[in-house]
Amino acid sequence: MAVAVLASAVLSLLISALLLGLPHGWKTATSLADITLRTSWIAAFLVPTTVVTHLVLQASRRRRPHPDGRSQLRSFKKGGQHR
Repeated sequence: MAVAVLASAVLSLLISALLLGLPHGWKTATSLADITLRTSWIAAFLVPTTVVTHLVLQASRRRRPHPDGRSQLRSFKKGGQHR
């Protein structure tokens, strides 16, 4: 999730750099309020997407069928092996 927040800040700064090249983009590119707004919009998309992707990957890893037909649910409380 921290990577998603950092990526949103970097994307916002890249958008600011692109806006600097436009004829009337200087105001919005250098305004801290606009940079914060862009960053929050990007983070509002990236953070939930990252969390959902993480949860889906974790669920798919835990539900893989075992070769002998048993479910391969790993129990972390019982000291399951890490692979």
